[in-house]
Amino acid sequence: MAMDYLMRTTFGLTALNIILLIALGYIYGKNWLKLKTSFTYGLLLFTVLFLLQNLTSFYFYITMIPYFVDMVSLHVFILTLLQTIAFLVLNVISWK
Repeated sequence: MAMDYLMRTTFGLTALNIILLIALGYIYGKNWLKLKTSFTYGLLLFTVLFLLQNLTSFYFYITMIPYFVDMVSLHVFILTLLQTIAFLVLNVISWK
């Protein structure tokens, strides 16, 4: 029962991460089009790679959630939560 709740929460956080990364991609993409510096390109690439990682995770949660075991669910949740916090911080800083 606890695993089911953790994995559903992880699934929701991953969806939130995708939204946050799309927002960051918008900001960094706009900046790169204006500035064309390697730093802005690096930020955009960073965002795109994390977006691909989260889309992949989202897909695996949809297709393989019955195969996750209790021992893994807490670790996956904690890592996803930390990622969400980091992306929230980046969004707050980047939108200012």
